[in-house]
Amino acid sequence: MKKNNLLLTFLFLMHISLSLFGESIEFSADFMRYDSAEGNEFTVLSGNAYVKTGNKEITADEIRLYGKDYNILVCEGDVEVIDSEEEIKINSETLFYNRETKITRISSRSVMEDYKNEMIIKSGFLEFKQNDEILFLQIGVRILKEDLTCRCEFATYDKNSNSLLMTGLPVVYKKDDTFRASKITVLLDTDEIRMDGKVEGSLILEDQEEDSANVEKQE
Repeated sequence: MKKNNLLLTFLFLMHISLSLFGESIEFSADFMRYDSAEGNEFTVLSGNAYVKTGNKEITADEIRLYGKDYNILVCEGDVEVIDSEEEIKINSETLFYNRETKITRISSRSVMEDYKNEMIIKSGFLEFKQNDEILFLQIGVRILKEDLTCRCEFATYDKNSNSLLMTGLPVVYKKDDTFRASKITVLLDTDEIRMDGKVEGSLILEDQEEDSANVEKQE
């Protein structure tokens, strides 16, 4: 019992230290294990694992925190990230986050909800460099907006310019219209579409639809 009390006291003091000298971090779980081996310090949180760091709140079945300042987070099982600053929510089965470099990496299927742009992003690999505001997406990428659906294998989402660059058999469906090219850029503020290389498209024109309807009536 004394040993456990000392461990809890140490963890509490570590939290206060991080709050004073860097970005604060809070964590909780049903079960916790700590290893203080020099050069390989880590804490394992399991069962309703929860971490709050800066504007991010992370929950998962298990979260491992590495380093004396808990800079590295490795999460597994039913992972959810809510970032109030970026206005996004991410759900996945795995997640890596570096608190120092602010890089998030997911090597499994994930779903990101971008509340600011009212957009949903799905992919098999995701890397978000928060300092640069750049999001890299790979493997079965799907971007869904109200009147816009995008599909490709590789995409770069630049949050600074609010633009989406897609390669790897990109296809964009805008209402009833379809666009294909070697490279497609979508300006998300206006939904403007720019295409390069082997451009293809099919457009449904309202006048044509009306003409077809009139011909059918005459017949």
